[in-house]
Amino acid sequence: MDQDWKRIIILYGDFSDKINWKQQRLIDGGATCGYREYAKKFGEIVYLSPQKVKESWEHSITQMDDVLSFIRERPESIVWSVKTSVVKDIILSKIPNKKVYYSCNSKNRYNSVCDISLVDTQGRLKGVPNGHVWFKGKDPDYWHSSSKEKEFDYILVGTRGDKNEVYFINKLNNIIEKRKGLWVGGKKFEDKIKSNHKIFLTEFVGQSQVRDYIGKSKVGIVFTELVVEGFPQTFLEMTMCGVPVVYNISGPKNDFYFHKHNHLFTTKKDLVDSAEKLLANHNSELCREDAVNNYSLEKSYEGILQCLKL
Repeated sequence: MDQDWKRIIILYGDFSDKINWKQQRLIDGGATCGYREYAKKFGEIVYLSPQKVKESWEHSITQMDDVLSFIRERPESIVWSVKTSVVKDIILSKIPNKKVYYSCNSKNRYNSVCDISLVDTQGRLKGVPNGHVWFKGKDPDYWHSSSKEKEFDYILVGTRGDKNEVYFINKLNNIIEKRKGLWVGGKKFEDKIKSNHKIFLTEFVGQSQVRDYIGKSKVGIVFTELVVEGFPQTFLEMTMCGVPVVYNISGPKNDFYFHKHNHLFTTKKDLVDSAEKLLANHNSELCREDAVNNYSLEKSYEGILQCLKL
C-alpha cells in the first residue's frame, strides 16, 4: 500500500463562523473520535468551523473557496466526507479526487456525489446504489491496557443512560456473589441505581481516561436497543483493550467484528446471566488478539482502498 499518495482528507462538520464546542472537545481529547485516528495515521482532517487546532494534520478552514484550494493542492488524496451536508456536497461536486462518504446515522447513509458510500452493517446496504459494507478500525497502539490489575468485574460507558445501563446494574442484584462495577459517565444517574454491589459512577471523562478505565475491567456491557445508531465504537474500544463484550443479539451487526473470544450475544432477559458466564470464561489476551487481527486501523483503511479499487 503506497501511503505516499493514498492519503485522506476528512471533511468534518459544517460551515460556521462560530466554534463548535463538541468538535473542540474532541480536539482537546475530552471525548473519543474515531475520525481523528484516521487523520493522524493516514492524512489530514479539516474542520469547517473556527476550531483551535493543535496538530499538524488538523486544519480549521471556514470558507468554501479555501477548502477547495486546500483539496486542489492535494489532487491524489482521497476526500472523506463525514455525515450529510449540502455545502460539503457542493465541494465534492467541484473536485476530481476519489471521494468517500460515511455517516454513522442510518437515516443518511447514501451520498450520490461520492464514489462510494460506506455502511457499517449489512442491513444498511440495502438500497444504497454505491454502498459497500465496511468496518471501523481502532489503533492498537493507543487502545491497549497498561494495567495489570483488573479492578472491576463489569464496565459500562456512556453519558446518556439510554442503553440499558441502569437496567443491567439493578438486575445484577440477582447475583449473590459480590461484584464490582464501573459506569463511566453515569454519575448523573446515581439516584436510579439500587444495587447490593459496589458500583462506581464517574462524571464525563476524556478519551485517555476512558481507555484506562476499560483496561482495569474484565467484561464490558454494550446493550443498546437504539436502531438508528451505527455499530458502537465502545465495542471496538473495549475489545481492542482486551475486554470482551456482552452484546445485544438483535443489535447492529457486522461480521468483521464478532469473533470467538471477544463477545457473547444475549437477550435482555438473559443479560445478567450472560454477563456472569462471560465473566467466568473471559480471556483478555485472546480478546485483544481477535481485535488487532480483524479490525485494526490499518485493516480498516485498507478496506476503504479496496472499496475504491485502489
